[in-house]
Amino acid sequence: MLRWLALSFFIILPLCPAWAEAPPVPQSKEKTVGSIEKQLEVGRAEQDKLEKEVKTIESELVKTRDRLVKVARSVQSNEKELQSLENTIAALEEEQHAIQESLGHDREKIAGLILALERIERVPPEALLARPEAPLKTAQSAMLMGDIIPLLHKHAEELKTKLADLDRISEKLEHDRKKALATADSLREEHTQLSGLVDRRQKLFAQTHEDYEQQAEEVQKISLQAKNLQDLVDKLETDRKKRQQKQKKKEPGSKTAKQDIKTPIPKAGQPQLPVSGTIRVSYDEPDAFGAPSKGLEIDGRDGAVVVAPMGGVVRFTGPFKRFGQLIIIEHDGGYHSLIAGLEKIDTVVGHSVSAGEPLGSLQNKSSGSPSLYYELRLDGKPINPAKKFANLS
Repeated sequence: MLRWLALSFFIILPLCPAWAEAPPVPQSKEKTVGSIEKQLEVGRAEQDKLEKEVKTIESELVKTRDRLVKVARSVQSNEKELQSLENTIAALEEEQHAIQESLGHDREKIAGLILALERIERVPPEALLARPEAPLKTAQSAMLMGDIIPLLHKHAEELKTKLADLDRISEKLEHDRKKALATADSLREEHTQLSGLVDRRQKLFAQTHEDYEQQAEEVQKISLQAKNLQDLVDKLETDRKKRQQKQKKKEPGSKTAKQDIKTPIPKAGQPQLPVSGTIRVSYDEPDAFGAPSKGLEIDGRDGAVVVAPMGGVVRFTGPFKRFGQLIIIEHDGGYHSLIAGLEKIDTVVGHSVSAGEPLGSLQNKSSGSPSLYYELRLDGKPINPAKKFANLS
C-alpha cells in the first residue's frame, strides 16, 4: 500500500501547476532575434549616414552650380566685350588704312603743286620781261598763282585734319588692343576656373548618380534608332516614362532611388540665349538649304562657352546625324531645348542644370565664325523662341 502511494505521488507531482517549471527557450532563437535587431539598427544607421552624405554632396553640388553660373556669366560678358573690341579694332584699322591711302594721294597732288611753284620761282623777272609774250604770261601766272594758293591752303587743312584723325585712331587702336589683351587674359583665367568647377560638378554628380553612364549608353542606342529630331525627342520621352515606372516599383532605400528621374525639374529662371553672339538666321527665315528655319543660328566666338538657356534636366548628349554634337534639355511645362554645334560637351544625361549653367563650348574654326543652332520645342513641336525670350520679340 505504501509503495503504491509513493508511486502515485511521483506520478502526480510533475502535473501539479504549483511545482511545474516553464519549458526553457532555445538559446539559438534568442540569438537570432538579437542578431536581426542589431542588423536593423546597423542598417538604419547606415541609411541615415548615407542620407546625410547625399545631402552634403547635393548641397555642395548646388553651391558649385551657383559658382558655375556666376563664372559663366562673367565669361560671356568678357566674350561679348572682346568681340566688340575686335570689331572696333577691325573698323579702326580699315579707317586708318583709308586715311593713309588718302594721305598718299594728297601728298602726290601737293608735291605736284609745289613743283610747279618752284618752276615759276626759278624764272627771273628780267627773263619774263624780255619775252614778247611776257605780259600775257605774267598775267596768266598771276591768275594761276591765285588759284593754286587757295588750293594749297585747302589741301593743307584737309591734310592737317586727316593727320589728326590718324593720330586719334592710332591712339584708340593702341588703347583697344591693350584692353583686348587684358580681356583675353582674364577670359583665359576664367576658362581655367570654369573647367575646374565643371570637373568638380561632374565628380559630385557621379557620387549621387551611379547609373549615369548606363543612361548615356541607353540614349545613344535610342539616337541610332531615331529617324529625325522629332522622333528622337518622342523616343527619349517614352524611355523616360518607362524608367520612371520601373523606378516606382523599386525599394525606396535602394541606391538606385537616387536617380535623376526622381529629381524634380528646376525652375526655368530667366531665359537667355545659350551663347553670346549675333543671330545670323532667325526662326522661320530661310536656312542654308533654303527651307524655313525651325530655330536660331547664332554666330559666336571660337570656343565660346555654351550655357543652359533655362533651368531643366539634360535628357540627351552626343552626336546626332547632321547636327553634330547635340544637347537636349527638358524644361518644365512640356518645353525642350535643342542645342547643336558644340565642340565639347561638359554635361551628362541626368544633370539638373540652372539657367546660365555651362554645358560645353562652341567649335574652333580656322576661318569664319562658328555657329550654334538653338531650337525650342513645346510638346515636341518647334516653336518661335521669341515666345520665351523677350529680347527676341
